[in-house]
Amino acid sequence: MKAVLKTFVLSILFLAPFVSLSGEMDQARLCITSSWKAVDNAGKCEAGQKIAFLPRSFGNEQLPIMFIAFNCDVRFAVSLTKGGAVCVFYPIRQVVE
Repeated sequence: MKAVLKTFVLSILFLAPFVSLSGEMDQARLCITSSWKAVDNAGKCEAGQKIAFLPRSFGNEQLPIMFIAFNCDVRFAVSLTKGGAVCVFYPIRQVVE
């Protein structure tokens, strides 16, 4: 019984990151945006879709971090550079300060 329970718990721990609250991941389409604001991106991108943040200007290293915080499902891989970011889109619903 302990072995079955251990196997069950381990399978949940390893498989849970691949299950999205927003449904299945859309690997076929990429949404490209220059806005870090989730409200701007929610109108053109769908939750679970890959999204690329490519700002119009280069040099503000805070913008990719703000984009990730507001737009990315951080349970999945996030690619971050000084000039942009790519992740699975899942916009935030509320900001608490």
